[in-house]
Amino acid sequence: MKEDKMTLILTVTRYALVLIGVGLSILLFSGPTVADGKEAMTEFRESGSMTAIYYTLFIIGTAIFAVLGFFLFQMAMQPKKTLMSIVGIVVALILYFALYFAGSTDTISTLALRHEASDSVIAQTSAGVYTIGVCIVVGVLVVVFGPFMGRLRSPRK
Repeated sequence: MKEDKMTLILTVTRYALVLIGVGLSILLFSGPTVADGKEAMTEFRESGSMTAIYYTLFIIGTAIFAVLGFFLFQMAMQPKKTLMSIVGIVVALILYFALYFAGSTDTISTLALRHEASDSVIAQTSAGVYTIGVCIVVGVLVVVFGPFMGRLRSPRK
């Protein structure tokens, strides 16, 4: 199949999936409010109007399947590059758990939370935020200093 036809098919499919999702989501907005009572909300949940939720779960499941399929395809085609990606994920996971087990000094009062949250939730959130921060800083450093690293290497003979 030609590349132009494939691009057209993928574009049409993408727009169709989005239009279906938006159309089904409109059904959610037309549902009852809390003021209408529990009976109206229970009836709404049991009706076909909740199809948007199932559609979203279908899209998420399909995306997970596609990512895993792409991963297996890449593992077969370019194992060295795929292995380096896995190493990066494992390093980020180790960093997350190191930050999680190191703990956080944040508490409900220092964060000024409106609702109760356990210490574990606060520790997990803090570890996640710090992990993302470290990854962003490393990424920016690679972008800034990456071009210089190539010049510092000795030429191979």
